[in-house]
Amino acid sequence: MIDEGRLGHYLQDHYAGSAAGIELFRRAADQQTDPVARITLTEMIATVEDERTALERFLAAIGAKPDPVKNAGAWLAEKIGRFKSNGELIRRSPLSDVVELETLRLAVEGKAAGWRVLRQLAEDDSTFDAAELDKLLSAADDQIERLESLRMSAANRVFRQTP
Repeated sequence: MIDEGRLGHYLQDHYAGSAAGIELFRRAADQQTDPVARITLTEMIATVEDERTALERFLAAIGAKPDPVKNAGAWLAEKIGRFKSNGELIRRSPLSDVVELETLRLAVEGKAAGWRVLRQLAEDDSTFDAAELDKLLSAADDQIERLESLRMSAANRVFRQTP
């Protein structure tokens, strides 16, 4: 039997994280210096938004709702994260491309971890659709691969620059 209270808190945390993740995807897509990365990230935004909708359905399935306080905190944390020091005060640092892609990859890995928890629960509880979770996991794996490729390309570009 599922402990819906604990699972509700867990899913609320993932939902709040998805809000921050979507904001970071939008910002990174808008500001990446590599046009291929910009296009790829822009294409991924719609998928990430759809996944957030799936998370809303999973919350509803256990009688929970997104927590507005957690959502606001995650949104604020993403905004504060923009004020990191990466060697440039006036303009965007080329290092920002690498750091943002790395952060996005880590965020998607966290999302995949959440999908795996729900997939395991779906083995003996029909609250969650195992086939849908398999698709979500596959999409997350694809996103991780694409983000890693973009990240390594950005790292190569940034760290191999000649003076």
